[in-house]
Amino acid sequence: MDKKTVFVKTKEGDEAMRQRTRLVQRNLRNILIMVDGHASVADLCRRFGDENVAQAALGELLAGGFIAEPANQLDFTATPSPDVPAEKAEDVPVLTAQVGAPPDQNAAPGPPPTLPPDIEEIELHPPEYESLPPPGLPGKSPRHDQPTVSAPPGWTERIRAQLAGKLEKSASKPKRNAKTRDSGDEPANGAPEQASTVGGPGISVSLPKLVLIAFVGLAALLVLGLLFYPYGRHLPDIERNASAMLQDPVKVGGIGFNFLPRPHIALNNITVGKEAHLTIASVRAVPDFFSLLGARKVFHELALSDIAVSNAGLGRLAQAGAAQAEIRRITLNGIRLTIGDVVLSGFGGEVLMTSAGAPEKILLRNADGSLKLDMQPKGEGFLFTASGSNWKTPFKPTLIFQAIEAQGVLQPSQLELSKFDGRAYEGLIEGKAALGWAGGAVLAGNLELKHMNSTRLLAALGSDLLTEGELSARLKLDAKADRLDSLGEALRVGGGFEIKRGAARGFDLIEAARSSGRAVARGGETKFEQLTGVIQYGQQESRLGDLRLTSGLLTAGGNLGIARDGKLGGAMNVELKSSAAVVRMPLAIGGTAKAPQLTQSRGR
Repeated sequence: MDKKTVFVKTKEGDEAMRQRTRLVQRNLRNILIMVDGHASVADLCRRFGDENVAQAALGELLAGGFIAEPANQLDFTATPSPDVPAEKAEDVPVLTAQVGAPPDQNAAPGPPPTLPPDIEEIELHPPEYESLPPPGLPGKSPRHDQPTVSAPPGWTERIRAQLAGKLEKSASKPKRNAKTRDSGDEPANGAPEQASTVGGPGISVSLPKLVLIAFVGLAALLVLGLLFYPYGRHLPDIERNASAMLQDPVKVGGIGFNFLPRPHIALNNITVGKEAHLTIASVRAVPDFFSLLGARKVFHELALSDIAVSNAGLGRLAQAGAAQAEIRRITLNGIRLTIGDVVLSGFGGEVLMTSAGAPEKILLRNADGSLKLDMQPKGEGFLFTASGSNWKTPFKPTLIFQAIEAQGVLQPSQLELSKFDGRAYEGLIEGKAALGWAGGAVLAGNLELKHMNSTRLLAALGSDLLTEGELSARLKLDAKADRLDSLGEALRVGGGFEIKRGAARGFDLIEAARSSGRAVARGGETKFEQLTGVIQYGQQESRLGDLRLTSGLLTAGGNLGIARDGKLGGAMNVELKSSAAVVRMPLAIGGTAKAPQLTQSRGR
């Protein structure tokens, strides 16, 4: 495209200027506005700032018939005003240009009209076009003996309309004091007076300042409206919709509006159910404010804090229905779950919703993130999956699991653990259990221990017996008590166990069998290849029965009882084989778990 080409607007271009919807693309419209019949392609590219985009836009306008090249490239350039610097003269809009046209013979002689001094700026808003009368009609008709060449329509008509309006306004305004005008007073910095000011006598406000004041005023009105809006009028609707979702009566203590941490509606002191089986201290509701004007409300987030759930509340939550509003996210903080008479606290998480607006899953985690629960509503309870790492049991004795995986069902009156896998104390724990708390606490379960470090496990269980080796066991658990927190005292454990490649510290069976007389043997240790037996753990006493120890030429068998105060009682039959003879010696076990004693029960 020749950069010296000068384009003019066609009738289609003028129509597109009046109807903004005809040209949707901003680039095309901006270029069309700058086409005035005087600027060349090079000028338009320079004004637009991007030569490639400008030439592409001109090509589209030319192809669409919005602009065209004039039949004769006439010089429409107006003589710059002496008040306008030479380098800015090319940006002055040109109204019309007369080519060889003498003055109108019907017009009175005189100097050309000039703008009154009050007119300091022409506002270039799209006016109602005031077309020139065609030749032959009454009005300011050009002479027929000399043709008149006018600039292409568009900006020229706009500027004429603006000039006509300014002239009418200036005629009705009182003129400024000539003395003041002639004094040549200028602003201190030498800049000309600012245009586009609004105000009365002695007041001058620029248009940007006026827009800023209006914006600040609207923002202030919005803030005041949000703060003092009567939100209480919506409480009945909120309580009714929440009751329908939770299928229980809901009571909201108060409602208000807060700006931090982000604008939200604040609800507080919420109770669910006649016996308040679910209470929520506060709810932060972040709505889509425009949706509040419609029938279906949309909430980006509901943040619930300090939640207390009882046994009955678990069943009610599992049966929650669809919400009347669209809730995109529900977060939970500070959950306290009461199971029987035991309170589990420090949990948080979120609720995932179905497309229909009903709770689909509840994802919970404890305070340190060592245990995570995935709970899915089913009937009056929840199917759950638990997983964690470095998790500590919230009851006595405190055990630490390096990893844990569990599945089961949680209901208002019982917990069924269908699968339990854990890694602890260098070994594995597998099993299943059932816990109930309706009319008293009941526990029943089975555990299998594999390859565990017996020293670390016994220390965690609080036992004073010191035994080394790799422990495996199959155990059965059961307990009955009035309260859940009393189950530990009522726990009974029974089953068989095996310890490989270990040692019994505090028991030196070989030294006790060889000693003369009834001397008491204390301390030492007995190493073994294998130790097997049966454990019976009860409230008053724990017993290790059917004990059998083998270690090369040493074999021993017997039983051992451990009272609650730590006292030991039992007997062992020791058999030592040598190349010359076989020594058999019964030993009595006494003392305490911290200081065992071995004594021969008869002579050699």
